[in-house]
Amino acid sequence: MKLRPLDFGGVLERAIALYASNFVRFIGIVAVTVVPVAVVQYFVLLREQPLLDATLDILQHPERLRTQHVPTLFDSPAILAVVIASALFGYYMLGFALGAVAAGVERLYGGDPVSFRACYEAVLRRWPSIVAVVGTAVLALVAAYVGAVLIVAIPVFAVVAVASSWFSSIVMLAVSAMVLAILFALLLIGVTSACALCAVVVEDCAATWSLRLTFARILNRREFGRALLCAFAVGAIGLVTSTLVDTAAFVGLSRWPAAYVALDALERVAVVPFLALVLAVYYFDVRIRHEGYDLAMALERGPEEPVYAPTAYLSGEERALIKRFLERRDSLTPLRRREIAAQLAAPARKRVPADLQRLDDEPLLDRLG
Repeated sequence: MKLRPLDFGGVLERAIALYASNFVRFIGIVAVTVVPVAVVQYFVLLREQPLLDATLDILQHPERLRTQHVPTLFDSPAILAVVIASALFGYYMLGFALGAVAAGVERLYGGDPVSFRACYEAVLRRWPSIVAVVGTAVLALVAAYVGAVLIVAIPVFAVVAVASSWFSSIVMLAVSAMVLAILFALLLIGVTSACALCAVVVEDCAATWSLRLTFARILNRREFGRALLCAFAVGAIGLVTSTLVDTAAFVGLSRWPAAYVALDALERVAVVPFLALVLAVYYFDVRIRHEGYDLAMALERGPEEPVYAPTAYLSGEERALIKRFLERRDSLTPLRRREIAAQLAAPARKRVPADLQRLDDEPLLDRLG
């Protein structure tokens, strides 16, 4: 597999190719996290069933809204607590599944087959950091929702105090702003937490360091737009597929919790591996673009095509690597640029004449390339 920077279409194509050629393994990796969540979801639905039935009955007979109270989760603190706990459990299982898929992609990029055991060994070795990253993402989501509510509340209260005639138009603007703010926060938190989880597993680093790396890689002018595009595509695919399942529940499956949970679990087992692959491939593409991940791997195991003819000082493989570095160096971070240049220049420096040996790493590579 050739490791090169990809445009977003290339990221999707590679994710599709990896899913098609390894779908049984990736489905197995995700299924072990989906099944426990489905079991928990089933028992939560049993607790929620009276509430859902009452809500559905009122929706089917809206004239009763004037005489009947619309039940909500806030009417039952115990059910609300169970729902929140089950949601947190689902988020954590999703985090472990994403980390395992990222480990599988790393193995494929390294020329090894996807191994269920190896992928989860990599994940379980870093479980405290995964828990910390997912917890940070959940707290960020809560903060985003609170901030979005304030976006609505502040102008509404201000208008009520000053000019009530503008109330309806200001409320509409405030609600629109809230929706946009929540959507933006969801996209940003989703893509950054996903890349941080990949960094925890693949780069074997702590949660705080993985978040710092991710912010440095994504929150910049060159990468920010691509990150949001990736998050939007993943979110749109996930939303469409989950909406289809929820629609089926609304038209009849809500009265059979086991059938709804089974359908929902099947949808996630099929779709989540692909979405995780998109995020993992995007994570590796960010590293390839800005940190020379492909060059570092080629230094360890030998370069891919093209192979150039040897010269007096370089083998054909060394020439190929130097050419790739010279083409890509302006897109690398300064630190990775210096590190890779030093690795490439070190073996060649021993062979060149004395006047070339005195050159710094990049000028030497320029002369040799």
